Amino acid sequence: GAPGTGKSTLVLQAAAGLARSGSTVLYVCAEESPTQVRDRARRLGALHDRLWLVGESLVPRVLEAVEQVGPTVLVVDSAQSVADPDVGSTPGSATQVREVAQRLVREAKARDLATVIVGHVTKDGALAGPRALEHVVDTVLELDGDRHHALRVLRALKHRFGSTAELGLFQLGAE
Repeated sequence: GAPGTGKSTLVLQAAAGLARSGSTVLYVCAEESPTQVRDRARRLGALHDRLWLVGESLVPRVLEAVEQVGPTVLVVDSAQSVADPDVGSTPGSATQVREVAQRLVREAKARDLATVIVGHVTKDGALAGPRALEHVVDTVLELDGDRHHALRVLRALKHRFGSTAELGLFQLGAE
């Protein structure tokens, strides 16, 4: 989704729901500080002992946090803000986004770890970074809506294991 559509808010609420149902969730805050995310979680009623926040933007440190916490679900918000120091390009570049996503997917498979990677779209609606990001994941969801209105549409653009014919309609509000 585009900046400001509510991707981080929606993913945080989903992560809290998973934590309440018994999953251990590690939420990597690569773009915002953990304090900002924690404050948002508090406002949303999404704080939970099984929801861990870590502020990190380097893949090796993200993987160290995974090793320490031992989550069943990993959330990385956002792919464009995470970098692999072994890749010789700037964070957010096509090469970095592709390599970071591939590294996270390899780790997810090796650890049997459900992983959510938040990504941005450009002004013209294309996924920021390479199209290859779409090819390494099982599902691509798009959150769309005018940032000045309360309604958001969530639709699957790709789902490796089922239909993409359903959508969700969300209304942003105080509660």
